Amino acid sequence: MDEGEGDLDDFKDCKWPFGGNGKPEDVAIPSGAGCAQINDVLARADEKAGEFSFGGQAHVLPSTAGLFVDGVGSIPVPITAEQAEMLITQCEKSPFGHDFDTKMDENVRKSWQLEPDMVQLKNPLWKTGLDELTKTIALRLGYENIPLESTLYKLLMYGEGGHFVKHQDTEKKDGMIATLVVQLPSLHEGGDLVVHSKGKVRYRHDFGKSDGTAAYLPHYAVHYADSEHAVEKVTKGYRLVLVYSICLPKTMRHFKRDPDDGLIEELAEAIANIDPEDDDSFALLLGHNYTEKSIMDLGFGAFKGIDRARVGVLEGANAVVPTDKQLKLLIGKLSHDIFYETEYTNSRVFAHMNSITWYSMAGEALGSTRNLLSTLNFLNPSQEMLVELWMPHGICKRGGYTGNEGPTKSTVYCTYAIIAWPAALHTEKTLEYMPEDVGVELLSAQKSTDAAVLRDFLENLNARLEGQGKVAWYSYRDDVSVKFCRTLCELLVAAGDSELVNFFFSKLCPSLDGLEDNESLIQPMISIVRAFDWNDIGQVILKTFGEFVSRRGEILGASNLEMNLKVVTGLDNGAAKQALLKLAAEKAACFPKDGLCLDGPVELLLEHAIRCEDKTIFDSVVNVFKEVDASLLEYVATTISQSIRDMDPTNERYPVLASIVSKRIEWLKSQIEVLDKPFTWEMSDAEFSDNAKVQAFLRGPAVSMKMTKSVHKFKGFQDARNCAADWMRNNQRNASFEMQASSTSGNAIVTITKTRKWYTGCQRNCTGTRRS
Repeated sequence: MDEGEGDLDDFKDCKWPFGGNGKPEDVAIPSGAGCAQINDVLARADEKAGEFSFGGQAHVLPSTAGLFVDGVGSIPVPITAEQAEMLITQCEKSPFGHDFDTKMDENVRKSWQLEPDMVQLKNPLWKTGLDELTKTIALRLGYENIPLESTLYKLLMYGEGGHFVKHQDTEKKDGMIATLVVQLPSLHEGGDLVVHSKGKVRYRHDFGKSDGTAAYLPHYAVHYADSEHAVEKVTKGYRLVLVYSICLPKTMRHFKRDPDDGLIEELAEAIANIDPEDDDSFALLLGHNYTEKSIMDLGFGAFKGIDRARVGVLEGANAVVPTDKQLKLLIGKLSHDIFYETEYTNSRVFAHMNSITWYSMAGEALGSTRNLLSTLNFLNPSQEMLVELWMPHGICKRGGYTGNEGPTKSTVYCTYAIIAWPAALHTEKTLEYMPEDVGVELLSAQKSTDAAVLRDFLENLNARLEGQGKVAWYSYRDDVSVKFCRTLCELLVAAGDSELVNFFFSKLCPSLDGLEDNESLIQPMISIVRAFDWNDIGQVILKTFGEFVSRRGEILGASNLEMNLKVVTGLDNGAAKQALLKLAAEKAACFPKDGLCLDGPVELLLEHAIRCEDKTIFDSVVNVFKEVDASLLEYVATTISQSIRDMDPTNERYPVLASIVSKRIEWLKSQIEVLDKPFTWEMSDAEFSDNAKVQAFLRGPAVSMKMTKSVHKFKGFQDARNCAADWMRNNQRNASFEMQASSTSGNAIVTITKTRKWYTGCQRNCTGTRRS
């Protein structure tokens, strides 16, 4: 069960997200003189932010919209009870969203709604007035000279008892930034729209009730799409409301705002004053909530109000700073998980975990960093207390009771932020903060590889990944990607440090056995083995190829045995090749024989064993296949035949290999004897375990038989049909037949008739066996 905002108990230890410390009432202060100066300038950018919520009488709208509803006709306002009942017949009850579901619950929301395609506003002055109102809204939201668009989303009607508890709107259209509520003249009591900010009521819109104009004139209210708001209960009468989505035009979804030139100049000076030794990075929490879709579609173009003002001036200042002083700006979705250790009714905070999902300023997804160990230096232009910064972003999750323990509990705090550091430190900060795939690609793009830098990167990454699995009993450790491994192998070769090779393969390399796309690592691993002394790296490479992993579902990659053999193929004779081939021989002995005898592994294994000078390896491999059932030796015999074609018959290995081929040939001959027989209805090896009499019939000469109650007693005709269908699907082993259910004198029977399908298959197999 999820509960509203965060819980102060989460921070009893005075540990706040991403390294923050202090009491709830403490005001967060950024460290570093340069960051403090940036913080002060951004505080003054708030004046350009626009209003959070506003409304009142809609003077530019006509008092009569000319409302026409399909199936009802013209709707005069204020709406009467009789007209409201007629309108309800065309409406549907309003649902609400919860997690990823759409639900109905009048305790949460009670109203009726109509889709916009059923609504017409026939007064021509309505569109003219709405366009004027939209221009006013753009100015008051801070979007000067931006032609915002208003699109009708729904017509809503609230009757007595109608309400909507505190919630946030979803982004109904791409580029949506705010919601416009227009209440048509309505005669009602209650039904105020209450807008919240940081858990407190900030605005109350009564739509003209207090001055007595609600029944005669249209009124409006505007709030940002992500603002929490509620509609209080209507105690009498009806409210008739048009809800519009306020959106950026398609051509301006990624527009850049022109902030105040004076602020830009002052902020540029502050950015230039950042001392990498003192304050080398900062994070600016965003005041509004955003969806992943809006960030990926619009990047920083999705920002609203105070966020747009602050980031606009920050981008503008950064553009005029000398290149060597500029900042690298990124968007991050910050997540702070708090895990509780619970026993009976007592619980305590067990662990904190910080994570960041990264995006470029244009909205490109860059991956996630889970269990980030480094801290963030937060700006705080609004001088908010720690509790004000974080509480609104928390969701407390409680589970049921488990065994002797109390209910499980965890809390997650999520919000977006701008994260910045000097561009000159981008490599260093990327390796410290960002996903490992981004870091390793950045290192690869640089022409020189510093072993010390690579070591710090790998050690920091390993510490972060190890910590993931220790947070709670249900935690897991992320594996690095195959792409990461491939690029890192290239860097390890360039760095020339065997200790780093050992560190990577022992600490970070995922289990390769059956891993999807693992064959793309064969050439990089060949390069690793060729580049380093086998005495320095041999043990860790052997351990990597020696693992067997049981994977659920379909195995998408090559086995470690096949990977090992393909690496061996790329090596020259020497200690590495000898050791890996010896490992392959040992693993082949315990490898599932049906998998070992497939064309891929068996061909490589036998070719290397036959050419290998070490008799121990040769004997070990040959002994494996001596014990294999002859029915599985198809590829083995083919590979050996091709390999010994040019071998001197006096070679001591020739008769050993030839004996395996002979074993296969004798088995083929025995199969031909079984299969190559004249046609008969006797299916001598037929199996029908459900009924001995049926099995005897299948093995005998008769063509058909009836399963009467003396053979099998059916419960009725349907049971007979079901049994016949099941037996035909599952019981045709070394036999072929058809079954037909029928009823005679009220007794259900099944007639079995043999077919030639089994004999035809035997003849086809015989032809293939002769060819083999």
